[in-house]
Amino acid sequence: MIDRERLQALVEGIVPQAVELRRLLHRHPEPANEEHRTTALIASSLDENGITYHDRKPRTGLWLDIGPEPRIAYRADLDALPIDEPEENTPRSQNPGWMHACGHDAHAAIAFGIAVALRNLDPPSGVRILFQPAEEAFPGGAGQFVDEGLVDGLKGIMAFHIDPSLQTGKVGSRVGPITASADKFTLVLEGPGGHTARPHQTVDLIADAARLVHELPGVLRRTVDARSILTVAFGSIQGGTTSNVIPTRVELQGTARTLDRALWDVLPGLMDKAVGSLMAWSGARYSLDYVQAIPPVVNDHAVVHAATTAISDLLGDAVVVPTEPSMGGEDFANYLSVAPGALLRLGSSGRGHDLHSPGFSLDEGTIGVGIRAGVAAVIGLIDGL
Repeated sequence: MIDRERLQALVEGIVPQAVELRRLLHRHPEPANEEHRTTALIASSLDENGITYHDRKPRTGLWLDIGPEPRIAYRADLDALPIDEPEENTPRSQNPGWMHACGHDAHAAIAFGIAVALRNLDPPSGVRILFQPAEEAFPGGAGQFVDEGLVDGLKGIMAFHIDPSLQTGKVGSRVGPITASADKFTLVLEGPGGHTARPHQTVDLIADAARLVHELPGVLRRTVDARSILTVAFGSIQGGTTSNVIPTRVELQGTARTLDRALWDVLPGLMDKAVGSLMAWSGARYSLDYVQAIPPVVNDHAVVHAATTAISDLLGDAVVVPTEPSMGGEDFANYLSVAPGALLRLGSSGRGHDLHSPGFSLDEGTIGVGIRAGVAAVIGLIDGL
C-alpha cells in the first residue's frame, strides 16, 4: 500500500528536476538510434540522484534496476521526429529539422521521476526502468532490448504514451488491442516502356500502379474476416519523368495495419497472394518486399486491472477513463511477445494539436501526474501479478 502523503511529498520534490530534464531533452531532439546527447542528459540526471544504471555504448539508451531481482518493468522512449518546430513553441528545438512531437521527451522525464521516487520508496520487489531508443524507427528499438534479454523473466511491463486528446490528469485505459500493427511494403513494377500514344504495344506500368492503389485494399479486405480491422494505404508512388513516355519502372510504398494479432501473423502471405492476383493479367514484372515489423499492442487484462486499480486508489476513481484503439503503431508490442503488459494513455491537452504535428505542445502538468500514476501502477503490478 502506498503512503499517499509520502509519495506526494516525494513527487513535489522530483517534479522540478523532471520538468527541467524534459525541457533539455526537448531542446536537443535526436533521430532514432542517434540519441547520444539524450542518453547523456538522462544519465547525468540519474548521476545527480545517486542512481546506478547500465549504459549501452556505443549504442544509445540505458536501463536500470531499482531493488534486486526485478519482476516489473516500465518503459520510456527517447527519439524525436523529422519535423521543423515552429518558432513560437517554448521550449523550442535547437536541432533544425527535428522535434519532440510525440512526447518522448516527457516519457523519459516521467520515467526518470518514477526511478527517483521508487528508489526512495523501497518497493517490495525489484523494478526495471527501460530508456529505449528508436521507437519511431522501423523496426523499433524495443526489439533490441528484447534481444538483450531485458524482459526475460518479468511478470509484467507497462508504459505511458502522451495523448493530447485526453484532458491533463486523465489516464486512458483499455483491455485488448490499443494500437495497430505497422508493417511496410514496397512494390516494384518493371516493363519495357514505350510511347503513351501506343500503350497497347507495351506494358503500361502507370495503369498497373493505379489499379494496385485502387483495388489492393479491397481485395485484401475480402480475404479476411469482416470483423477484423485492416487498413492498407500508399504513401509514395515514384515512376516516370515526362508526360508522353510510359516508364520502365514504378515503385509504390505503403503500410498495412491491423488490430488483430492472428491476422497480423498471416498478413504477408495474404498480401503476396492479393498482389499476384491483381498482376496476373499484366505483362509487368513485379516484386513485393514486405517488412513485418511491429505487431499490434494487445493489453493484458490482469496487467491493466492491477495498474489502473492502483492508479484509481491513489489518484481517485475519476482519473482512469476508457480509451479507444488507434491505428498507429507502437513498438511496445515487441515486449509483449515475452511478458504480459499494458500501454496506457496519459492526458496532455496542451494546445489541442495532435501527435506528429509541428503544433503539438505538451502540458507540463502531465509530468507530475505521470510520475504519481506510474509509481502507483508499478507497485500495483508488484502486488497484483
